[in-house]
Amino acid sequence: MSEALTKFMPAPQAQDAIQLLEPNELAKLELFAEELDRITQAATSKPIASVQEEGRAAELIARGVIAQKELESLRRKRVDPLNTEVRTVNAIFKRITDPLEALAGKGGRLERLILAFRAQERARVQRELAEAQRKQEEAARREAEALAKAEAAKSDKARQKALAEAEAASRAQTEALIQAPEPVTRGVRTDSGSVTEREVWTFEVLDAAQVPREYLVVSDAAIRKAVAAGVRQIPGVSIHTEERLTRRVG
Repeated sequence: MSEALTKFMPAPQAQDAIQLLEPNELAKLELFAEELDRITQAATSKPIASVQEEGRAAELIARGVIAQKELESLRRKRVDPLNTEVRTVNAIFKRITDPLEALAGKGGRLERLILAFRAQERARVQRELAEAQRKQEEAARREAEALAKAEAAKSDKARQKALAEAEAASRAQTEALIQAPEPVTRGVRTDSGSVTEREVWTFEVLDAAQVPREYLVVSDAAIRKAVAAGVRQIPGVSIHTEERLTRRVG
């Protein structure tokens, strides 16, 4: 590898990448590296003070543009076939991975079905818990009433009957507690893996006009498109002209 090329590619990984080029491609790359080195050496950062200096700077720009075009042509000749191969292989796999993602990926059909089922289960458990709570409260009320009857009983027979009612009500409370459903688990594990449900905070913009300024992002693309279309006044934006050079070689 030439000294000029080494100057621009000193890293070991860059030197390894050079080995991917054919000998003729490497030779051309070295020529352009040498040209870039010459342009860099000839260029100056001092202000241009004469028409002659302006001409020399313009000549360096033209040489740089030529080098850029030739380098891009060399790069495209090498990478375009590889990119075509990559796109072709990606397309082959995409025909399988896209349906797989739609089925088992994040937000896929199976995930939506599981989340819908788990929502139904939580609703069911909530209903059954409420019913169990109602039964416990009802049994507790009956037990309290029966104990009050036993306390106020005028005869032993009436007191024993009331105590039996209180005992039955107490058993009813225990049964209601036992029958209360278990909470929905956080996930399920199978032989191949597991899925776990978790809560995440998310958002939906309902009215963009009410969103505070610190959460808004200026759209450079929209402003650029408007200016190109002739818009010259946008509140909060300075629209002005600036001088630029048009590069043309040959």
